[in-house]
Amino acid sequence: MKKQRVARPEKNTSSKEQRAARQDVTEEAQQPIEEGQDHNNVAAGQGADEERWRQDIDTLRRAAARLARRRTNIKRAVPGTSADDSFHRIAESLDDSSPEARSAIVRVLYDLDPDRAASFFNLVLREGSPEDRRQLGAALADSGLVDEAIQGVMGESHENSYGAFSLLFLVAKAGEFQPLMQVIENHPSIELRVAVIRLLASSGEPEIAPTFRRLAMGNSLPAEVRLAAKEAINQIDGRKRDTATSAA
Repeated sequence: MKKQRVARPEKNTSSKEQRAARQDVTEEAQQPIEEGQDHNNVAAGQGADEERWRQDIDTLRRAAARLARRRTNIKRAVPGTSADDSFHRIAESLDDSSPEARSAIVRVLYDLDPDRAASFFNLVLREGSPEDRRQLGAALADSGLVDEAIQGVMGESHENSYGAFSLLFLVAKAGEFQPLMQVIENHPSIELRVAVIRLLASSGEPEIAPTFRRLAMGNSLPAEVRLAAKEAINQIDGRKRDTATSAA
């Protein structure tokens, strides 16, 4: 690396000017160091966000694992082609049905095979149009399954809590956030409530921001929950600004 040469001041230069020249050189040498420190600070902040996100995921996984261990048996898929044929035939009718019929179809699919129904609905949410996602979210909310899922999460019997949480997050992906809001506002575990807020914020859905603002202003909620809601708002607003800057 080449050494930086400093021009010697002329003999007739005043001592004050000499000191100013040396200060300019020192500031130029420090600038790359400060820029490197800023870059390291940004990287450290991103790493902290990723670590906190992993911790939130672990919190939900631990809660689900504890609840799942209370199950006496693991439900196995019933062999045979008749059930498979029935599921496929009923799923195909979902597209051409009325809102009332869609709610009933969603219920029947879950009764036939909850795991397969969840996989099928995830596929619709991932590959379907916005209208498909909206219709599915409304059907899930109106089917009665969401109310049962909330009761399963909030109640003392935790036999099906893992499936209940899966259903609630599936509904949130479809744009129906209110069921999870009930969990955030009323669940006895503050840690779990905060984890749900952070996971919803990381989903990238801007429509949830007004709900978080209401939570942040709710004096009846624990301070930890209100703080998590404020952080979620900042995260969503920051994502909006980044998107607007990129599009400009």
